[in-house]
Amino acid sequence: MTMRIRNKIVNLVTVLLLAVLTGTGCRKILNVEASNLINEENAWTSLNDARAALLGTYGLLRTALAENEANWLYGELRGDVYKALNRPDLQAVIDGKLKQSYNLLNEVSNWRKFYAVINAANLFIERSGAVLQKDPQYTKLNNEVDIAQMKAIIGITYFYMVRIWGDVPLVTQSYDGTFPRLPRSQAKAVLKYAEEQLKAAAPVLPYVYGDVLAGYFPGKYYGGDLSKWAGALVTRNAAYAYLAHIAAWDNRYLDASVYADFVINNAGLSGINASTTNNLTRSDGFFLNQNSNQVFSLGFSASDAESTPTGHIENLTLANPLIPRANPLVYIPDTRVVDIFNESGDERFYVDSTGKTHSFYFSKSASNLLIFSKIKVIGTGGVQQNTAGQNTNVITTYSSPIVFTRLEELKLLKAEALAVLGQLDDALDLLNGLRNARNLKLLTTTDHLLENVFHERQRELMGEAWAWYDLIRYKQIKNDDPAFNALRQTGGIYWPVSQDVIDRNPLIAQTTYWK
Repeated sequence: MTMRIRNKIVNLVTVLLLAVLTGTGCRKILNVEASNLINEENAWTSLNDARAALLGTYGLLRTALAENEANWLYGELRGDVYKALNRPDLQAVIDGKLKQSYNLLNEVSNWRKFYAVINAANLFIERSGAVLQKDPQYTKLNNEVDIAQMKAIIGITYFYMVRIWGDVPLVTQSYDGTFPRLPRSQAKAVLKYAEEQLKAAAPVLPYVYGDVLAGYFPGKYYGGDLSKWAGALVTRNAAYAYLAHIAAWDNRYLDASVYADFVINNAGLSGINASTTNNLTRSDGFFLNQNSNQVFSLGFSASDAESTPTGHIENLTLANPLIPRANPLVYIPDTRVVDIFNESGDERFYVDSTGKTHSFYFSKSASNLLIFSKIKVIGTGGVQQNTAGQNTNVITTYSSPIVFTRLEELKLLKAEALAVLGQLDDALDLLNGLRNARNLKLLTTTDHLLENVFHERQRELMGEAWAWYDLIRYKQIKNDDPAFNALRQTGGIYWPVSQDVIDRNPLIAQTTYWK
């Protein structure tokens, strides 16, 4: 199957499943007769059907996180680091004023896209076994690995939802017609279910896909080799990386340490390596397409014609001279940058004794504004035309993937866990390993170790949608900020639930803080 056909099928699956979850009444969407649709009873007959449904589910997760740059609105912008230029809706996100009447806020507050992922994954688990009876090319092990991926995707999706909304409805089976009216389940119960799904999936998942020499699950996978699938599918290491973060979010740092350690010790089996600062920030480096160093990512490959003008952090942060736009939509004020990157010699950013700046993370815009340019995988998608048919400006597209984690992040999570557990020397060793890689002096004391770990996460992971979640974990560990504790206890750390969701389901109650 060609990539173009695969993309059409992914798009079709996306449209169908979103339609199922957005208010179709009692009619069965999948039974609508049309010349370009396959009805449900014929949808699970071949290897290609399984492949399309599997990849379609990944596509739905990408849509949920990419549309409206939601991944960065959820995890990156909120707090005191960024400022918005001429975008009051983005400034509302930064300020935590998430109930203001902007279309963007209402759309990003709606969890229906995430439930489309859940529904697609459950549907695959329930129906894909039929292909085994009808297509001899589809083996039992292939089906087991595919189902394990879908269980992992369910766990991953619920983990995102718990971090974003806290309590959410727990759906454990697929629905072809009317979406069930369920109340919100407690976040802890949903998180437990997510962990169970990932723990069940992890031992079945391979470390790599498409490797003909692999000891487990060898050979090409759906016609693709190792290079095609690197970073693009949930591996065993990716599953344990998510388990580490679920445990940390649940304040179970011994489990978080064990899970993170598993990935660190087995990284080589998935081709996971550390990145230099130069490779991390080059346009043809770490963030170019999907690769094994990303552990798990959702891609927009330029070579597969999947580059898009939206859905990337570049659309928020870049400006002239990198793209034809006078100013970024959001930026970090110079004083804040200097406050964060406050150590001499830091390859990511520092100001020397003469006042000259040195940076891999930031560039000067044409208006002399400091712009965040760590991630900048830029292409050109064509030109826009006005109503008279005249060319007006070039459409800028991007192909950087949505990356969940990388080796440096997991080592910092492990250091965080060890610091909480009181294993300070080991935590310091991990922290110093990263500091050394970024040309910083080694720390010689464990004083303020937890603060130093989170400060390093802020610098190293800037732009990768960790900032808000890290702040929540840090404040929970320290437990010394009454205002933030009140925010957390009333649900103010989460997003409000869209009024559209509440109107469709009277069993859904708005989060206390946002009532």
